[in-house]
Amino acid sequence: MRKLLSCVLGISLVIHANIALAEQSSKFKDVPDHFWGQEYIERAIQHKIVEGYPDGTFKPDAKVSQSEFIAMLIRSYQPSDFSSSQKSQNWAEPYLSYIHKLGWTELQPSEQAALNRGNVARYLASAAGKNFTVDDSIQYLLDIGIAKGKTERSLQGFNKNGPVTRTEALAFLERLKYRFDELKSIPKTTEKYNSDLAQKDVYTIPEQNISIQFPQQWKNKYEVVTATNTDVKTKRYNFIDKSNKKYGGTLFTLTVWPKEVWSSEGPELMKNIHIYKIGERENVVFTINTPTDVQYATEDLALKTEYLNLSNDIQEKGIDFIID
Repeated sequence: MRKLLSCVLGISLVIHANIALAEQSSKFKDVPDHFWGQEYIERAIQHKIVEGYPDGTFKPDAKVSQSEFIAMLIRSYQPSDFSSSQKSQNWAEPYLSYIHKLGWTELQPSEQAALNRGNVARYLASAAGKNFTVDDSIQYLLDIGIAKGKTERSLQGFNKNGPVTRTEALAFLERLKYRFDELKSIPKTTEKYNSDLAQKDVYTIPEQNISIQFPQQWKNKYEVVTATNTDVKTKRYNFIDKSNKKYGGTLFTLTVWPKEVWSSEGPELMKNIHIYKIGERENVVFTINTPTDVQYATEDLALKTEYLNLSNDIQEKGIDFIID
């Protein structure tokens, strides 16, 4: 099964020869325990990709330059054909050369150019192999759930001219890495984005403010059964293939966890079952997990094929989870 979520994210925003970086820790004196982006920062620190400052701060609200974001993006994926060794005095040169190799020739930033949210949209769409305009890039990211908008889920609400902080950059990259496994080349000419959202089967969970976008083939083929665990205060939404229901039929389960419960139980669960964190909001965490046993009619080729086709959409990331 392909990995649905990777927590290996990259960022290095402090690259100055005359600054000795402090010993790294996931705890920074300017990142409070309940800061919204704490986990993004901790995961990046854990994998030795993000660095703090010598005074023990992270500066989570510091603005990011375009070159810094490109470095973050490439280090998120750690492509095997990339080398960070540099021959010039410009620390960003290896990163800028690499995006040129990918065909992102229109996106070459200068080292100190300020980064705005519109720039981020184009970089992320390019990482997905799309050569879109800024506005089309934004709409594309909104449609597939990588972006949620600054004030609302719309082109205007995205605030394309707004700045991007270090923590916001990490959040963007984590959503991108969940959706796409590798950086892609882009076409030489700009494409027109035609939203296929109308072709999706959308299931909404109003009480959780979650929308799930399924491929059209899922339409009328699944049902949702809910269950609540009062001991640990979790709520589960089991998505079941209706044709295989008598055999189990569970395709995946979306679980809503109190954040403190997930923090204590999640790491052990991830070692033993196919469970992945897909997002969080305030004091709750959202995960999906797939069955560890057979859930379809093994002797009925038609039923088996239907289940496996639907299941393949989960494995191939054909389902988008939109958490507002």
